[in-house]
Amino acid sequence: MQVGKEVRRLRLVVTKRNRDAVLSGAKGCFNQDMPNDSYRERLIKYIPVETIAMFIAVYGISYYLYGTESLYPVVARWILILGFVGTVLYLWKVENITDVVQLGISAIGFFIWACALGVITVTSLPFYNAIVAGLLLFAYVFLAPLIDGVPEVW
Repeated sequence: MQVGKEVRRLRLVVTKRNRDAVLSGAKGCFNQDMPNDSYRERLIKYIPVETIAMFIAVYGISYYLYGTESLYPVVARWILILGFVGTVLYLWKVENITDVVQLGISAIGFFIWACALGVITVTSLPFYNAIVAGLLLFAYVFLAPLIDGVPEVW
């Protein structure tokens, strides 16, 4: 059994909009009858858990080591920027996500998670509000799966 591209595309969200493009790489009739992703599957695929975990680890270690330094806010900004770019690159190169909509939703999601975590880079912004950040995270987590349309299966 050949599994090449089929297995690597498990992270790609399948909706009415991109169904033909996603399944065009399937060999023969493999996965041709695969249903569109449910709400729960989209929810799991849109949240960039790997890069959020890496960001929390790198940010936490750097804050512990250099948090009292005057230059740390600049370092924290670079960590946030690298996490944002790293989210897109990781999903694109490692997970083989080529759908621009999914890449955008996940990248924005990374930034929303960083805002909700209250990292120095974000909390130093004049318009930052922790309550709004928490509500934004709640809205992102539960509404992001609906961006590509209401799923047929919940």
